[in-house]
Amino acid sequence: MNTQELNRVTVVRNKMKSNNKAKKNQRVICMELDPAFITNNPTWQMMSLGEYLTQLQLADDTNSSSPMFRSHLRKELELSLGSFLLKTLGRTYGAALLPMLGSGSVNESIGQLSNKIANFLERCILPSEEEEKDKTKTDEGVAPIAFDPMSLDLSLIEIVSLLNVYQKSLSNNSIDSKSSMSPLVYLSRGENGAGEFAFDMGDGTFPTVFDMEKHFHKYVMEMELRIIESDKSYDPNDKSYSPPTPISQRLLPGLHLGKSPDVECTHSKREGIEHRLICVLLNKLCHNYHTLSTGSVNYCLTVICAGERCLFPEELLSALSRDGHTIEVCPRAMVTNFGMQLCVKEDDGSYTQIPTALFLNTGIERSTDGRVAYFPAPHGGMDLHIAGPIVGSGVRPAYLQFYVSKDGLTCFHPDEDLDTPWCQKTSLSDVYSPSDTARAVRLCAIVAVTFNRIATEFDLPFGGYGILGMCNDSATMIDYALRGTTRAYPLLSTGRYLNHVVQYIEMLMLGLSNNKSTSVPNLTHAIEDIHCLLQGTSLLPSDLHISPSTLISTSERHNSTYDIPLFQNTVEAKLILNEMATFAKKYVQDLKVK
Repeated sequence: MNTQELNRVTVVRNKMKSNNKAKKNQRVICMELDPAFITNNPTWQMMSLGEYLTQLQLADDTNSSSPMFRSHLRKELELSLGSFLLKTLGRTYGAALLPMLGSGSVNESIGQLSNKIANFLERCILPSEEEEKDKTKTDEGVAPIAFDPMSLDLSLIEIVSLLNVYQKSLSNNSIDSKSSMSPLVYLSRGENGAGEFAFDMGDGTFPTVFDMEKHFHKYVMEMELRIIESDKSYDPNDKSYSPPTPISQRLLPGLHLGKSPDVECTHSKREGIEHRLICVLLNKLCHNYHTLSTGSVNYCLTVICAGERCLFPEELLSALSRDGHTIEVCPRAMVTNFGMQLCVKEDDGSYTQIPTALFLNTGIERSTDGRVAYFPAPHGGMDLHIAGPIVGSGVRPAYLQFYVSKDGLTCFHPDEDLDTPWCQKTSLSDVYSPSDTARAVRLCAIVAVTFNRIATEFDLPFGGYGILGMCNDSATMIDYALRGTTRAYPLLSTGRYLNHVVQYIEMLMLGLSNNKSTSVPNLTHAIEDIHCLLQGTSLLPSDLHISPSTLISTSERHNSTYDIPLFQNTVEAKLILNEMATFAKKYVQDLKVK
């Protein structure tokens, strides 16, 4: 075959091929959907990535055994995948999990990943010469694939170690050219956006005294007008996403990147703007704790709500509650895919959803057979839902969440998401009582000031994301301080910066205690809660180093975080961790008896 003929070769889907169970179970093991999950969501048309890949075959009879043909097909797949992965994962996967490599090396690393996946896809479409010769290996003559190219085979300790090495070797400016503003300045602005679409543009026009009744809807409408100036098609009630785009119709028929048209957001575009604005107010009020700790009384913001003057985020939520709003706070987690949402367009125009995730190595292997327990990367945070006449007046409450983000800010963030079963969250505790709700939000402010101050003073890449901890860690510190236990997995706070976190929390507590201004409100409750946070953070479990005693907690927290498995791999990981934890319990109990 010449090059021109090779370029005309196409791949098609043969749905009958996926009915062969033996072959189906070989493909992309880590992302095979759990059958129970599919059964429990009958209204959604879903398939695993592995099932899609089993359906691929050449459109016509070709000399597929030709080395030139195989090499050309592999190269084409690699180029298509490389472009796709760089566009979709360069700013998410690359920023979140490979920052230790630097931006240039992220491209190189993703290129290596696309090469590995391309080799895998070539084997899916074309059985190897050895597989063709040996027809006894499976019903279809395809030998089991011994590796899983869609998992990132790095353990937690390896990832965090590389993050710390990277922080030591490169400055923040070498990777983050977005702005020279520090995380503390961003916190005072209320969001990590800047420019014409930020609520506080830094020009002094955002009020220092914000009246909820007079100003909230006014500022939402003003933001909408700014958006309409650049996007005439803006619809405040729209819940749709941008249409999905095909990856490579000739080589990966029907496979699209993005959300199918029948997938909606949990909230409308206007509600998303409302969520941003309430986050701005809460984050500015968080910054007031930093202001007071420095001895100043020049508050970043004062909010008037229900006739009350609110200086801190917990005070605003209490005032909203008295003004007819319901407030719900609870730590929650979900599986995340870092923007790699896939779907398949069928011949009848409908779409089949392909839930995806990024799988990591827990660092735990089963002793009997060496099987590794993998886990899908989760996103976790402290959920805050508000429903009432001003905030969250729609069908659903306003969804907010507190966490340290990969964009470099520890604060409250808007939390609207896909309205799908694979984006549902798992609660990691009961919904907090009203008193614990106030304490949790107060501690969110303390953690926000602490993390952003450390990130500012140490000039940490990505605002300390991955070094101070990841999203789970920032929320778990608060939950652990309140309840003395946690159900979150994984916890990645490192020894070096965890010690800094404790010291900076204490510095904040001392700063608040020493502010003797007569205009400073009573901070007794804040100081008491900060003391609980100090104790909890000092005892926080970690999943970076696994021993027989810590494995018990790891297994229990893993099972809670992935209470409803989305993937078969999670079911297997639970079995592995439970088996190892059962052995560890016996060993630890024997030690206690002695």
